[in-house]
Amino acid sequence: MRLHAGALDGEARASFERARAMPIRVIQIGEGIFLRGFVDWLVHRLNESGAFQGRIAVVNPRPSGTHHIHQFQEQEGLYTVTVRGLQDGNPVEHAELVTSVARAFDSTCEWSQVLQLARDPHVEIALSNTTELGVRYEPVPRPSSEAPPATYPAKLAQCLYERYRALGWQEAGRMVVVPCELIDDNGQQLRSIVERHAADWGLEDDFYRWLRDRVEFCDTLVDRIVTPYAGHPPLPYEDALAVTVEPYYLFAIRGSERLKALWPFAEVGLNVHYADDIRDFRLQKLRALNGTHTALANLGLMAGLETVLEVMQHPTLSQFVHQLVQDEIVPATESRVTRPEMLRAFARDVLERFQNPYLEHKLRSIATNAISKARIRLVPTLLDAVERLGEARRLTAAIAAVSLAYRPGMRDVAASDPAADRLMSLWQEDLEGSARAILSDAELWSADLTEVPGVLDGWVRFVATALSRGPVEAIASL
Repeated sequence: MRLHAGALDGEARASFERARAMPIRVIQIGEGIFLRGFVDWLVHRLNESGAFQGRIAVVNPRPSGTHHIHQFQEQEGLYTVTVRGLQDGNPVEHAELVTSVARAFDSTCEWSQVLQLARDPHVEIALSNTTELGVRYEPVPRPSSEAPPATYPAKLAQCLYERYRALGWQEAGRMVVVPCELIDDNGQQLRSIVERHAADWGLEDDFYRWLRDRVEFCDTLVDRIVTPYAGHPPLPYEDALAVTVEPYYLFAIRGSERLKALWPFAEVGLNVHYADDIRDFRLQKLRALNGTHTALANLGLMAGLETVLEVMQHPTLSQFVHQLVQDEIVPATESRVTRPEMLRAFARDVLERFQNPYLEHKLRSIATNAISKARIRLVPTLLDAVERLGEARRLTAAIAAVSLAYRPGMRDVAASDPAADRLMSLWQEDLEGSARAILSDAELWSADLTEVPGVLDGWVRFVATALSRGPVEAIASL
């Protein structure tokens, strides 16, 4: 039986009925699993406490998300979050029905309805997660009301302009934008791109003033491992949108007294922090959690493994991960944060979280867009490590593993990445020639890595060993 409102009874039915009476107050661009297991779940918790009383309209940023939109529509916005893992050393496993999603719109054919929602004074928050590649500028022509522009920032710019035209300078026209993409200063970057689109489209100067005065763009940091539901604990219905999450989560939001009043998470015991500076939260997560994920994903895939847990159970690769975090990532990052003790504690938690026996965190999912992720998550740490420690053998090996995954003939290992063809074209017959071509490409890495002491030689040694004796032996040789 497929999950839908008619299949509910008892407390689940009561929760749905309470939610159904709430207005839509959030537009969410992004239909993927992360927001389902993170902000949508947090908003559900906030609604259950009575502290928000608002629901979410989900919109897909790209045509590839249409099938998820249809699933939301078929299930009346309902889905299940299963929490599985260790909390204070004790096993945790339970399922929770989430009722925070009211509607789902397919942007490819229901864009006019999304714009109508953007004009609604009840809507006060715009939420997004479109991956790191989603917040980027691409010139697009001024859009119509029927067909959406191609990129997320252009979609947001059009929604905000429609709101401005409908509500003007009324107090009800205010909006808070909460991007959850894992990039530095995500809110400010998004604002800059929205303003650039407004300039491209020749929008009036008063709209710029309105953007500055009536729309707040928040910088955020999000942290929770969310994976597809894998059958445990068993559910009494079929749920195409179910996700599994670890007990741990963290949401850090820079500033925003307005959002704090709308979303008083901490007041109901949820681990959400409003702060004037979230750089420490962001940097430790980017490097110790996401950077380590990117480092281990392609190595694990080349070793024939499928999940993070399998990597952490592998004697050689597990040792590599621990040493990478403790001996390179943490020392390289300590001088960048104001509270090194918080970084060290977070790193210890990360290693424990990776050993969660209940999560099936797929390496192939982590390896998606590995090149751009390595540029953001690994290269800055590598540069700091070499400067502070004199070398960074394991971070160099991680960059080499990403490069090797996109060597011609390795497509069964490599996950999708917009830069894949570029990297593949740089491979040559001569290994050192390949190394120089790949590592010197600043478009791939945002730096010429051949100029970093030890990286070129370390890359060549690792790749040569991996090609002759396999990736595990290459790791062992470190």
